[in-house]
Amino acid sequence: MIRAEHKLWARLIFIPYIYRLLRKHFSNIYLVNEPPQVPENNGLIITPNHFSWWDGFFIDFVMRRYSNRKLHIMMLEEQLKRFWFFRKLGAYSIDVNNKQSISESLQYTREIISDPAHFVVYYPQGEIQPYDKRPLKLKPGLKRVLQNISRPVSVVPAAFRIQYGDQRKPDVYARFTGPLPGETVVNEFNLYESEFCNNINELDRAAHNLNSLSFRHIFGDTEEK
Repeated sequence: MIRAEHKLWARLIFIPYIYRLLRKHFSNIYLVNEPPQVPENNGLIITPNHFSWWDGFFIDFVMRRYSNRKLHIMMLEEQLKRFWFFRKLGAYSIDVNNKQSISESLQYTREIISDPAHFVVYYPQGEIQPYDKRPLKLKPGLKRVLQNISRPVSVVPAAFRIQYGDQRKPDVYARFTGPLPGETVVNEFNLYESEFCNNINELDRAAHNLNSLSFRHIFGDTEEK
């Protein structure tokens, strides 16, 4: 497997690049509730929905505003070999067709989570799916990741939604829920699935009732609502 290799020079290149890219394609990014409060000494896994090419950029951009932890994100090995630069930003690989690679990637993920200076972005859907696909079925790999970790771990479901309105470019809405204890995810995975799906449903309700809600404005053209 390919391990992450954080480099400051890569981050200094990436931050202005992604800012320009988001400005080009989106009007605003809003957080519709409060950012998650996670104990500093806990390990952390953020588990967003996965519906677009933008997903990794969204979570990186939002989390940089609310956490000093270093991001790590799992990518397919063939993709990481092609887009090697992401390794310098915290990406690491998994080869889903190789049992040894899967085992190594899971163990490496546990090592990252065990260090509270870092966090992992993990997509429990396992692949990009249409945003409005229902019902959602999450893959149980997250349970394997969370086994045999001595440090307490917080799992935070996250949801993103792209929505067009009265401007040429769409807005992005984000919502977090939890955190859930890692042992809850292992022992009551159906409860985690419910929290994950309910968070997306709550985000949908918020996006349908924009005039009645107050948003945390993270980025864009509009003054904070």
